[in-house]
Amino acid sequence: MKNFQEILTVTELNSLVKVVIEENFRFIIVIGEISNFKTHKPSGNLYFTLKDENSQINVVMWSNRAETLFFSPEDGMQVIIKGRITLYQGRGTYQIEAWEIRPAGMGELQLKFEKLKQKLYEEGLFEESHKKELPEFPETIALITSETGAVLHDFVKITKRRYPLLNIYIYPVKVQGLGAAVEIIEGLKYFQKENKTGRIKTDIIVIARGGGSSEDLQAFNDEQLAREIYACNIPVVSAVGHEVDFTICDFVADKRAPTPSAAAELITPDIKDLIEKIDKISYFCRTFVQKRLSDYRNILESFYSNYFLNRPKDLILNFRLNLDMLTKEICDTVNRKIEKYKDKVCHYNKTLYHINPDNTLKKGFAIVYKSNDSELFTEFTKLVTRASHLRENEEIEITFHDSKKRAVTR
Repeated sequence: MKNFQEILTVTELNSLVKVVIEENFRFIIVIGEISNFKTHKPSGNLYFTLKDENSQINVVMWSNRAETLFFSPEDGMQVIIKGRITLYQGRGTYQIEAWEIRPAGMGELQLKFEKLKQKLYEEGLFEESHKKELPEFPETIALITSETGAVLHDFVKITKRRYPLLNIYIYPVKVQGLGAAVEIIEGLKYFQKENKTGRIKTDIIVIARGGGSSEDLQAFNDEQLAREIYACNIPVVSAVGHEVDFTICDFVADKRAPTPSAAAELITPDIKDLIEKIDKISYFCRTFVQKRLSDYRNILESFYSNYFLNRPKDLILNFRLNLDMLTKEICDTVNRKIEKYKDKVCHYNKTLYHINPDNTLKKGFAIVYKSNDSELFTEFTKLVTRASHLRENEEIEITFHDSKKRAVTR
């Protein structure tokens, strides 16, 4: 150290004091009241004054440590600070550099609770985006609770009254004391395993116990239990203690119910409400359908009575009438033609009958043929129509009605 008889500059003096203070006050614990609390927005550093009845001292907490706080400091709050004394050389003032701040009067259990809560929060175990929705109409739920006490009885009574269709599986566990958290974890694993194999298809798991002191609820502040609830693939409802009681399970579970009885109402629809809704929906559907049918009936009737909409129908009917008339005319014309041709055929038949040679031969006439001189063989094929066409001693063939005879002319 320099000889104090020497003349020192202010900077040299502050440097000497800084060394003395910071070497002798490397770790301190101080209790006092917060005042003039400020957060430096850009950096996130905390600045405030810690005071008691007679004195005060400035305090700074850097942003990297301020992020670990599990509560929000406020003016007038009694706190316990762990840190060290530092001297701000530029102004020659000393202050407390705070490493840890906690509310004064907080017990060890509460401090442990707040630290674990802050740790899990920072890890994202409380994120709303991770929480699973509860099914609106669960079929099967699992209840992890003590098999003794009013919780089990009240829970079953309420659920059966509200929603008798619900299946409830009970997994009895200890809800306080040594090993309670382990048993609850085993219950969670059991229902997940059964759900995976399909033996018990669980829709919701409820972890429940009645009220108690902070010590009684410590099993539900267990870190491993919190992580098991977070990792559970079945929605978990935490129903621990009374409405004013909060545990780590409440924060990490998918839903928190203030009491086990409230949990029973939270996870089940009221069958009376459902019946009432069904009746209302049924009435609405009937009324709606009847109204629509009536509207459609009126629309159809207006179509039937509308002249312009009926005009195409009338046109079609007229076309049909014209078609029927034309069809009849065609049929009549065809029939007349047929009758006319029938008469002609009949006339031709009579004419053919009268000019038929066979019919003439039947009356006693005969046909005379002579041979054709040009033919090599004698064939009587030349019709003789005049006597002058015959020579004397010429062989002829006479055809009668019933046969033919040959003769010689003289």
